Amino acid sequence: MATAIRPSRTAESSAVRRLPAPAPSRLLDTDLAAVVTAYLLCIVGMWIRHGGWTALVGGWDTAWASMSRLTGLVTSGLALVGVVLAGRPRALERLFGMDRLFLWHRVIGDTVGLLLVAHVATGTTDWIIHSGFSKTISDFIGGEPYMGLATIGGAIVGLVILSSLKSMRRRLSYETWYFVHLAVYLGFAISYGHQIVLGTDLSEDRVARVFWAALHIGAVSCVAWGRWGRLVRAWFRPLHVQHSRTVAPGVVALHLSGRHLARMQAAAGQFFFLRPLHPGLWWKSHPFSLSATPTNAGLRFTIKSLGDGSTAIMALPQGTKVVVEGPYGATTSAALDDRRCVFVVGGVGVTPVRAILEDLPIGSEPLVLYRARRTADLVHLDEMEDLVRRTGGRVLTLVGPTAGLADRDPFSPSRLRALIPDLGERMAVLCGPERLVHAARRGLLAAGVPAERIHYERVWW
Repeated sequence: MATAIRPSRTAESSAVRRLPAPAPSRLLDTDLAAVVTAYLLCIVGMWIRHGGWTALVGGWDTAWASMSRLTGLVTSGLALVGVVLAGRPRALERLFGMDRLFLWHRVIGDTVGLLLVAHVATGTTDWIIHSGFSKTISDFIGGEPYMGLATIGGAIVGLVILSSLKSMRRRLSYETWYFVHLAVYLGFAISYGHQIVLGTDLSEDRVARVFWAALHIGAVSCVAWGRWGRLVRAWFRPLHVQHSRTVAPGVVALHLSGRHLARMQAAAGQFFFLRPLHPGLWWKSHPFSLSATPTNAGLRFTIKSLGDGSTAIMALPQGTKVVVEGPYGATTSAALDDRRCVFVVGGVGVTPVRAILEDLPIGSEPLVLYRARRTADLVHLDEMEDLVRRTGGRVLTLVGPTAGLADRDPFSPSRLRALIPDLGERMAVLCGPERLVHAARRGLLAAGVPAERIHYERVWW
């Protein structure tokens, strides 16, 4: 196994220094709840102000149009929230984590799909009642100004939402799904005109039109700045591959350095998107966690061969330029309170915990439960044992196939209590494959650890 590469305290104070940690978010959960509530009230209030409620209760002759207007406004309004979340706003990401933002993005996407179906159904019904079936078809394919574009835009948005369903998502590569997903912006853009021209809530109210346009401009600006702006800045500030070395079968520690490190911020426990400026690789990025404390001497990422992308990055030659976008991630040592911690790790999920351990103070007594199928899969074990020993803790390994373990469920409440007598006084951090995280969380909850003291990030890519 490779030995730990980290600066001594003396060297750290003179030449090698830890990078400054990103500033924490100033937002509170209540701030977000207040903004979302006010936003939805504005949308529904706009519909009520323009006679939406009166039309809804005035009989079926006007109710269909009223429901179409309401579902259309809410569909567009929620879609804008989803676009903002896709922009990875720094204040939200540092408060809630990338996984939560994308989980909410998915939930909003599913909700937008259902609302879009309701909007199309109620609008079509109203159109047929007042214009007849054949005239409705004619209007929807271009007879009515902007309706042809709206029909195409709605179809594009619907296809994107369908492609994001789990059953469809599994059949597509990440890159294919991602580029299909980008088409949703085209769908929203070409549907915008019919909202302004045909919707009575906007076409007859100048203040409402300005408000609606401002929302769209704000959402687009958020994505442009949060996604493309950060990427452009990172593109002009690349690092390079200093060296790489094998630390376990199919696992490589990749070291990046460069003069642009002086401008960077990062903390142990966070991750970056790496985009090698190498033929065939420059157009796609992959997320990797830091596996050592980030310093002005370099960043270390421990990468396991899990696909073509990770395998290609592992084989990058020395000197290759790499665009490093980030950092992201809310589970850092600063986010942990004064309680002692238990870390449950498995697979390459060990990397952020390995980095966090380096940040813990003397006497913090961390306990690491390291799960692996084979001894060879225990990546950075010697480094972690060294770090844990320095802080007065322990590393416990659980090696072997589940069926071969003495306890078939290594994360059962009784097993966890036996291993960790003071479990109820600790905070838990879970990092690893999805099945391991779910099993460990289930066992910790059953053992009496409150949910708010269990930290983990869901798989979102």
